[in-house]
Amino acid sequence: MPQPIDPTSVVNRARFLNICYEHNRRKDAGEGIGTLNEKRIHLVLKDYFDPDRTHHEIPYMGYIADIKNDDGIIEIQTGALNPLFAKLGAFLPGSKVTLVHPLISKKTVSWIDPETGKISPKRTSPRRETPLDGLIELYNIRSYVGDANLRVRFPLIEADEYRMKDGWSRDKKRGSHRYDRIPIQLFDIISLDSPLDYKLKYLPETLFETEFTTADFAREARTSRKAAYYALTVLSEANVVSKVGKKGSSYLYKCLL
Repeated sequence: MPQPIDPTSVVNRARFLNICYEHNRRKDAGEGIGTLNEKRIHLVLKDYFDPDRTHHEIPYMGYIADIKNDDGIIEIQTGALNPLFAKLGAFLPGSKVTLVHPLISKKTVSWIDPETGKISPKRTSPRRETPLDGLIELYNIRSYVGDANLRVRFPLIEADEYRMKDGWSRDKKRGSHRYDRIPIQLFDIISLDSPLDYKLKYLPETLFETEFTTADFAREARTSRKAAYYALTVLSEANVVSKVGKKGSSYLYKCLL
């Protein structure tokens, strides 16, 4: 019997575009750049993952769940994940939790002059977040990664980023503050529901049947040693790999699946 489709893993680009359009035209979003207490990506993703707003901002276990419906809880975190640590500790023992962390895989950047309010023309940024960036961010909540009640979603989106030109450098860009990010389109959603999902998405196939070091992983995944360390720590917590010994001063890992 076929398994029901999980709505949080469905990529509907047209519906995402429509939600973006509606948020960008709403009067309470302001003219051009919004003055929202909640940032635009967070608002759009809430409507995308559950359009019924009676399910939004629900008090539960001493916290406010972004979304709470018949399928469980959905928490949307656009920034670092470590502020969610205590909240997840309260939610996970009794509820299915879907953690949504958007990755900006394509973006433009515009600068806002804080004195005049003038906005510079958009320029394409070379910085692109990848699925591996999402895995590394999970390091901040790594002790929950293996919890059977936790599912992870990484929406890959395009956004226009607006930054205040208020930094400490001569051009005021270094040390500047991000004002908002305006979502443009949805490319894909990386869904992580089980150890097998983590394995197939993040462990290079060349390492499936062999023992390997952090350096081996870094080489095969084409990333840095530091990133490989964080990734392997998360994959260990997800019950995908385990330390099985040492090779010189380096730990040896082996896939468990």
